[in-house]
Amino acid sequence: MSEIVPNESALLQGLLSKVLLYRFTRNLDKELNERKISHSQLSGSTGRSGNWFNRTFNELEDMRISTFIKSISAINKIISGNEKFKPVEVRAVLDEELFKVASVSIDLSINNDVGHLLQNDPDIRKFFVDIKFYVDALKTLHDVISDEEIQAYEGIMNRIKAEGN
Repeated sequence: MSEIVPNESALLQGLLSKVLLYRFTRNLDKELNERKISHSQLSGSTGRSGNWFNRTFNELEDMRISTFIKSISAINKIISGNEKFKPVEVRAVLDEELFKVASVSIDLSINNDVGHLLQNDPDIRKFFVDIKFYVDALKTLHDVISDEEIQAYEGIMNRIKAEGN
């Protein structure tokens, strides 16, 4: 059985925050693509510079709630009067997967013990296996995920494999 490093919980919380931002920005981007709205068009429609959303998307900047609401409103304004497109629904952007990631992050902050969660939460192992897609995607982004966060995640995956789950 591998040893859990002391700050592993904090590193995993940081990683999960990035997974949240990645999933969130990709969900919002999907809504834009479905409505044929460019990043610069959204940026301009929210009163921001032309590359604001593109920068937020590529660098995983944490958007304020007021900016998120303005973004949804801007998308719906852009498509208003066009019967071809339905308005964006908040649940399309803030989906169940985001809430699951947030829930695990909360569990890590409360317990501050990854080992405890691995032993006592029957779904946590599957969760860590399932987010591999996001971890791999984050690795492809420039300067978004740290080597320590990757090592913490890989340590969890190695422990899960070693324990046969």
